Amino acid sequence: MAGLHVKLSALAATWALLSGVSLYAAFCVSSPIWMRVISGLIGLVFLILALVYVWIFIKRPCPNQSLFEVTVHFLISLVLGLKGKSSHSEILKTCKNPMMHQRRLWREILDLNGRTAYADDHGLRGMPTLGDLRKQHPLSGYERFRPYVERMLEGEENVLVDGIPDSYIRTTGTTGKSKYIPQKNKTKMFLKVGSVMGHITNCHYPTSPLAKTLYLYVAPKVLTTKSGSRIETAATMSDGHDWFFAQFSVPACGFRIGAMHEAFYVQLLFALKDPDLGHIIIGFLHFLESGMKLLEKEWKNLTRDIERGTIKADLNLLPAIRESLTKELQTYGPDPARAAQLRGEFEKGFEGIIERIWPKVPVLVGIDSTGSWPRLSKTYAKGLPLLCSFYGCSESMIGVYPGPKFIDKKGYLPLVKWSVFEFIKEEEMSSSQPRTFFLNELDQGQNYEVVITQPFGLYRYRMGDVIQVIGFHENMPVIDFLYRTGQMLNIRYEKLDQRVVSDSIRSATAKWTGMTLIEFAVAESTLLNEKCSIYEPNELMPYYIFFLEMNDPSQPLSDEYRSMIDAELRNRNSDVERLRGEGAISHPRVHVVRPGAFAALERYLLANTGASANQYKVPRKLRTIAMLEVMLENLVS
Repeated sequence: MAGLHVKLSALAATWALLSGVSLYAAFCVSSPIWMRVISGLIGLVFLILALVYVWIFIKRPCPNQSLFEVTVHFLISLVLGLKGKSSHSEILKTCKNPMMHQRRLWREILDLNGRTAYADDHGLRGMPTLGDLRKQHPLSGYERFRPYVERMLEGEENVLVDGIPDSYIRTTGTTGKSKYIPQKNKTKMFLKVGSVMGHITNCHYPTSPLAKTLYLYVAPKVLTTKSGSRIETAATMSDGHDWFFAQFSVPACGFRIGAMHEAFYVQLLFALKDPDLGHIIIGFLHFLESGMKLLEKEWKNLTRDIERGTIKADLNLLPAIRESLTKELQTYGPDPARAAQLRGEFEKGFEGIIERIWPKVPVLVGIDSTGSWPRLSKTYAKGLPLLCSFYGCSESMIGVYPGPKFIDKKGYLPLVKWSVFEFIKEEEMSSSQPRTFFLNELDQGQNYEVVITQPFGLYRYRMGDVIQVIGFHENMPVIDFLYRTGQMLNIRYEKLDQRVVSDSIRSATAKWTGMTLIEFAVAESTLLNEKCSIYEPNELMPYYIFFLEMNDPSQPLSDEYRSMIDAELRNRNSDVERLRGEGAISHPRVHVVRPGAFAALERYLLANTGASANQYKVPRKLRTIAMLEVMLENLVS
């Protein structure tokens, strides 16, 4: 099979030849004027095509693709590049008068949803201004909207939004019960976000526009409502347009694998074949950490598959997906030279491995929601910067990082055309209906809880996110995310609330014969390092670590008892259930500590923090390695 670069040069020469013939006919052959004009236009089109394929040839795209794929990739890069530049410019223009855009957005929301059942029930049409909205509509949690969403899920129209939503974004609330956020035009919004992210990345970390992208992704389960709307996650990719995946290193079927180990293995396999990989994008950075741990464990199998042009036989793939992937690998054949090159790098160790095996990747793009970057930057990703270009959640995109040319440190410009923003001062967050502030009323250095009103049925919705105003760009506050109120555990994106964790532990331990729970605390495995006595180097997936003080620590804890905590968590949180089912989270580790362990933790915190004895509360989440070490020193052997 002829190589891609040979085909590109041949195609460019063909278009150039056809262009020459057409232009010769237009200028040198005696014929009617209309024929000469048509010949000239055709010649110009052929000339443009010739120049396009010459440009593509010069960029030396990945050879493991067809002419069609590289052409589609070029068109995607062109369209998204133009769209990204335009959208980025539009966002910056909103900084001159953000409140003008906020008032305009509220009028658009009223025009869009003013005739819905919710609008009638709450008198939205009697709130024509933002001031009216703030005075007349209460601050709300999801439970206010749940009955309306349930009506829509049953197929009723014009309830929260005009008509019916295209999809519902499934997430988990503080009670652990699933929330369903109505959404319209999700694909269009997804592409807009991606185009802006690509523009920001390419402006500050340029690479070849035809370089392939590694995107670590596990296909979530998608459900359908009675009315035909999809129930999905915010990151669910549309699987209806295979051509869109031409920009990625793995074929489209590689994004339809629902188990993390298998999905990451396949995605890494195809990415490893490409030494000129240009982009690594991760929705959440801990996915990259899991991917690199898998690479460290499976590199011998991966290089063997590259050398032979195969996929290892014991990888649990659907037959249709395996057949499609195998066909793709066999089309371009074995690559023993690349396999040998990779083996040489892996045998040197895994510090800085990303930069060594993909030297043309200039930056990692992703969200660090669980504090993975400090570890990654010292190990697998050593030598590479991290770009967090967006801040958002299932309910709405909140802000964009425009790049260091516009703000001199990490921070986000609120997307004032996506949501109407209000803010609650940090010291007033415990109130049910505190005073709120608009964007033009914020003070630099102050912390606020975010409240949003968006076009898809959420009004004055308390997100639970706490931000800090770190500066201003023109008249727009620059914000940075600090933490989530009520959040307990978040090793993927499950956002396990403290109440869910406490109820799960107490319910499980209540079933243990002859044992009574005294105290408990929990940590995330991402806190561990190699020096910790309970560190598990062969475990690829993150997990929760529970430390329990029982009335009788000498009584052994059976595997059955330990598994009860896992079962209770899965029963109370749908995201945990799904992530455990996908293999994206490992089972919890449960340890019993000696009596006095929590007293030792109290002594440590009182001695090393600003807390007083009157203020002290048992920290249910161990947030530092020092706190974790207090528990480890008191483990019952």
